[in-house]
Amino acid sequence: MKYRSIAARLSFGAFAIALAIALAAAVGTRLRLWDYARGFEILLPGVAIGVLAALAGAYWLGSALRNNNSEGWRWGAVGLIGAIALLWTPLAVAKRAWSAPPIHDISTDLEYAPEFKALLPLRKGAPNGPEYDGPKKVVLDGKITTVAELQKKAWPDIKPVAKLLNPRGDANVHPVAILFWRAFEHAKSAGWNIVAFDAGTGRIEATDTTLWFGFTDDIVVRVAQAGALGARLDIRSKARVGTSDYGRNAERVRDFLKAL
Repeated sequence: MKYRSIAARLSFGAFAIALAIALAAAVGTRLRLWDYARGFEILLPGVAIGVLAALAGAYWLGSALRNNNSEGWRWGAVGLIGAIALLWTPLAVAKRAWSAPPIHDISTDLEYAPEFKALLPLRKGAPNGPEYDGPKKVVLDGKITTVAELQKKAWPDIKPVAKLLNPRGDANVHPVAILFWRAFEHAKSAGWNIVAFDAGTGRIEATDTTLWFGFTDDIVVRVAQAGALGARLDIRSKARVGTSDYGRNAERVRDFLKAL
């Protein structure tokens, strides 16, 4: 009984400390008090303490169920649930990082990727340049390959969207406009910050910022005529910093294409 009570309080205390460290790492990075690499270094001990909180909470829960005694349930429940919630994001990122290739520029068009225009002033000074990385050489597992080839291997389903939107050839139906405004509404519903859009040229440029560390990725959508009766949409998403985005941009593009 004594150990169960201690475990409950240890779980809550460790969770509180881990949460404080995680918030400090994230807020400091967002406020640019340090760079993202330093933010990750600060976060690591918070993750370790969060694991301790989860283990102590699990011990409390097991003991409580085994002995049918809920002593210390307020501390134990908050500590266990809080630790799981706190660890969910970094563990999910770590899982994606394990399988994702070391790239940060994703495009549905690997030959003529959409270019950034309105976003160029906002990307000024970013470590990752605005040019498309597709042809860039990458060494992985002792083999030389390209960013485009790594994308095709990791996410073969990321392809342009082609829609037949005017099957009857109606002169009053404009496929590019239809697909453009669908894309525009999906961009808004995704919570992106739309920087510029032009229905005439079929372009949308936007940014998306992560919640915790404030990583900003840039997005460009291009809609063009596809034959006489349809339209084609391409999208590109690129991180401003980092060698690998841990699959974040690919996930964003996939979600957008699925919603579209």
